[in-house]
This record gives sequence, structure tokens and C-alpha cells, in this order.
Amino acid sequence: MSRVGSTAPYHYDRCAVTAERDRFPILVHVVVRRGSAILLLRRARTGYLDGWYALPGGHLARGESVRDCAARELREETGLVVDAEALLPLVALPYRAGDEQGINLLFECSSFAGEPVLAEPELFDDLRWCAPDALPARTVPYLADALRMAASGEWFREFG
Repeated sequence: MSRVGSTAPYHYDRCAVTAERDRFPILVHVVVRRGSAILLLRRARTGYLDGWYALPGGHLARGESVRDCAARELREETGLVVDAEALLPLVALPYRAGDEQGINLLFECSSFAGEPVLAEPELFDDLRWCAPDALPARTVPYLADALRMAASGEWFREFG
């Protein structure tokens, strides 16, 4: 990395990078609220936590804004349409699991168009509204902590 001039932004010299960069996925999720309930999807046939309930969400695409990713994933997985700018940041959860490392970013919305459906039945086999304090037994491990964090005003915690 080099600095050009005293006011220029940092830039990377691609020729100077010889080692393979670490993969660092950015996952974006949406806590959709209707009254006192949140929307969950049960993962199926994905190869990762199949049979577990999770929030709608997925990987940030190169060049995509985080809010646009959240709105896109919500639409792709549930058919719900939201204004990306109306999504409220909720919590940030960096994680490490073995050799994997990344960050989960959770947003919140309570205003959306449409009724949720299983828009990707090849990836999910159930959709349900649940009270945050009565999540299904098989819910992704970070979700209960993330909801407690948000309720207490805590926005950041590292896991793993």
C-alpha cells in the first residue's frame, strides 16, 4: 500500500500484492418486524445449517451497497419489497469459525410491501413469524444474542 502526496487517498499497488488475500465474507440480514413478531426462514438443501431458522439475507455482491444487498436478499427470498434507505442498522457481528472469518450485518424494517412467501423454495422450506423471546429451538446461533444486543442498545460484538 502506498500513499501518494499528503492529501491523496490510500491506494493499493496490485503488483506489490504477492500473497493470496484472505476471504472475508460480508453477510447482510434483515430483521423484518410485524407487530411483536419477526420473520424467519428455515434453511433447506443449502449444505449449511439446513433445518435451522434464520433471517432473510445473504452475501454482499461486489460493488453493491450494504442496504441494497439487504433489500435485494429480502426480495429474492421472501418477495417483500422495502426501500433500502429505510432499513435501519441494528447490529454488527464479526465472527471467526475455524479458518473462516467474516461479518454479519443486521438491519431492521417494519415497513414493507407485500406478503412474505417462500420465493426460493430450493433454499428454504418454511417461513414463520416468531416472537423474539420464543424462537424455534433450531435457530441460527447468533440470532438470540443479536436481538438481545439490539434491545439493550449494544450494536457490536465479536463472536468466535
